[in-house]
Amino acid sequence: MKAFVKTGNRPGEAGIEDVPRPAPGPDEVLLRVASCGICGSDIHAFNSDPGFEWVRPPITLGHEFSGAVEEVGPDVSDVSVGDRVVAVAIQGCGECEACESGST
Repeated sequence: MKAFVKTGNRPGEAGIEDVPRPAPGPDEVLLRVASCGICGSDIHAFNSDPGFEWVRPPITLGHEFSGAVEEVGPDVSDVSVGDRVVAVAIQGCGECEACESGST
């Protein structure tokens, strides 16, 4: 399968790569991506901007995406193959008042 991968730590070291098809583990699903956006954080990572040193290549860019469930791993019961979904790729801290109230 194809992915847009940041391949190095210098600005612009990225490109379309063939990557292995992952297999979903427990509580995971495999999605067939239908649409993917590129946001500001992807551009900062692509450019190796200050503050994005935590991005460790090789890493697939593009965390804003939607698609259809293609395969479900063990213990998955809330979605089924064929369901259309939007991924939540950035979560809150899970500990602050907003997160504890369900507003991650």
